[in-house]
Amino acid sequence: MIRRVHLIESGGRGGVFNHSVEVAAGLVELGVDVVVHTADDCDAAPTSVRLCRCITWHRTSPNRFVRQARTSARYVLRTLPHLHRAVDTQDVVHIQGMFALTPELISMARHRNATVVISPHNTFVRSNAPGGGRALRSGLENSDRVLVYSEADRQKLLDRGVAAVARVPLVQWAPPVDPARVERWRAELTPDGAKLALLPGQVRADKNPELFVRALAELPDWRGAVVGEDLGPGRQVDEVIEATGAAVTTAYRYLDVGEFTALVAAADVVVAPYEIASQSGVLAVAARLGVPTAVVPCGGLGELATVVARDTSVTAVRDAVVAAHDTGATPLHTADAAARFLHEYTVARQSRTRGRR
Repeated sequence: MIRRVHLIESGGRGGVFNHSVEVAAGLVELGVDVVVHTADDCDAAPTSVRLCRCITWHRTSPNRFVRQARTSARYVLRTLPHLHRAVDTQDVVHIQGMFALTPELISMARHRNATVVISPHNTFVRSNAPGGGRALRSGLENSDRVLVYSEADRQKLLDRGVAAVARVPLVQWAPPVDPARVERWRAELTPDGAKLALLPGQVRADKNPELFVRALAELPDWRGAVVGEDLGPGRQVDEVIEATGAAVTTAYRYLDVGEFTALVAAADVVVAPYEIASQSGVLAVAARLGVPTAVVPCGGLGELATVVARDTSVTAVRDAVVAAHDTGATPLHTADAAARFLHEYTVARQSRTRGRR
C-alpha cells in the first residue's frame, strides 16, 4: 500500500510546477494522499492540492552566485531535514524536474526506504544548468522508476540502458481562461485583427526565436509575438525584427499562470521551432485549450503538435504555421492521466518491495 505521495517540485513556477499540481489534483480525486513540496513563493495552484512551501529561492539578489549559494544552503540545512522527517517507508517520492541537489533528494528518500520516481522533463542538459549532468545521471541510475513525457524520450533512455522507464501524459494545470485578459492580449499583439502566431514562454537561444521571426517575415498577413522572460537572446531577436521588418512584437517578462493561459488562448497558432527539446509544456497548454500548434522535427515535439514542419528552414516553418491554422485543433482531454501515474507508482513500489525482500 502507498501511504502518501510526495511530489517534490523545487522551482514553484512555470511548466514543471503547473504539471506537478495538475498531477496532484488528479491523484486527490482518486483518493490518494498527496502533498506537493515546492517554493514558498510558488504560483497559484488548484485549491484541492496541498502545498508544502518548504523551499526558499533567493531570487532578488543581482548576483547569480550569491543566489545559488544562499538557496543551496537553505535547502541543505532546512528543506532536506524537513523532507527526511516527512517521508515514510511506505511513501512514494516523485521528484519533478532536475535540480542541482537532486542527488541529495534521492539520497534522503533512499535513507527513508521510500520508493523513488523521477521525471527529468528533459533528457538533455543545458549548458547554463549548474549541476545538471550530475542530477540527471543520479536520477537515471538511482530511481525505481523514470517517467518521461514523449515516446522519443522513452526510446532514447531505453537505448541508453535505462530499463525502468515509462511514458506518461504531459498534463498541465491551467485556470479558467479570462476572456478580458485574452482580449487585452489580442489588442496588444495584433491590434489590426490579423492572425497571430505566438512563441511563448522563457526566451532562450535553443528555442530558435530568430527562426520564428524570419518565418513570420514571410507571412505579411500575420502578426507574431515573442512573449516571456528573456534568458539571453532578447537583444538579438529585436535586431532581427528590425532587420527583416517582421511584424513581430516582443514582451520580455515573467507571466503568472493566469496571464500565460490567456496569452496562449489569444493565439491563432503556437509555434515551437526549437533546436533541442524533449517535449513542451507550452504545447500541452495549447492542446488543452484547443489552440493549433506548429513545430519543427525535434525530440518529442511532434507527438503533441498539430503540424510538424518538413525541416528547420524558414520556409518550412512558415508553411507549417499556415497549415496548422488551416487544420485547426480541438481541446485535448486527459481525464485518465492521474490513474496512469498511480499505476506507475504502484509498479515502482512493487519493484522496490521485491528488491528489499
